[in-house]
Amino acid sequence: MALASTLLSAVPIALLLLLAWAIRYRGKVGLIAGYDGDLSPDREAELARDAARVLVVAAAATSLLIVDAWTGSVPRPDVLVTVAIVVAVTWFLYKWNVREPADD
Repeated sequence: MALASTLLSAVPIALLLLLAWAIRYRGKVGLIAGYDGDLSPDREAELARDAARVLVVAAAATSLLIVDAWTGSVPRPDVLVTVAIVVAVTWFLYKWNVREPADD
């Protein structure tokens, strides 16, 4: 069963990392849902970095499922994965939708 879990989890993890790479290093901020292009280049770069961070956290959290499938040593992996992703997404949404932007 560990091999099947690994193969099934590898696809979404690879897609998350590919999307993070495209947003951060290829400048494809248009891939971010809801972005309408109204930020300065500096803020746009910050948005890309933050979105890529959230995607990498989601990939890393999902990797816990593979670790648990092979070792069985991760306590409550489903809860840990969910909490990690929810915290990362909440931070991103708060930073870009609720918090006032810093004055330059």
